[in-house]
Amino acid sequence: MRIISKSRKHFHGTHKGHEINIDRESDGRFYIIVKDFDGGYAYDGWTPGDVHTMPEAKREAIKGAML
Repeated sequence: MRIISKSRKHFHGTHKGHEINIDRESDGRFYIIVKDFDGGYAYDGWTPGDVHTMPEAKREAIKGAML
């Protein structure tokens, strides 16, 4: 996974030809968007309730987008 930018509440990177954006909301939930470079969505939604950390959210993005 290549990191473009990151902070405590945000991650932006690429993995296997897809762009990954993860945002942590003020209530602690994560919203993930994974798009291929042609603009097609592989994942667009909230993480499951058992995701509590940014590393878990990154794993969910890869798993959920089937990368």
